[in-house]
Amino acid sequence: MQMMGIVVSRDQAPIVEFRGEGGESITVTLQAGHNLANDELIAKAKAMMIQVAQFGTDQVKSSVTSDGSPTDEVMESELSR
Repeated sequence: MQMMGIVVSRDQAPIVEFRGEGGESITVTLQAGHNLANDELIAKAKAMMIQVAQFGTDQVKSSVTSDGSPTDEVMESELSR
């Protein structure tokens, strides 16, 4: 996604929206009660996205059949059980 802008809103909880070209966006909702400056909220949202992107990568790498070809299964995490 090519980043076009970042919008921070503070309704009930701080929300950081990363907007991309073509109408794509990623929205991160932070815990209510954060009284951080916008740049600090953006940094926190970026750190959360990095953690999410890395979550379960060891499971995905090991998701292959006995002959070495990848499977098309959806990986279930321990958190979703």
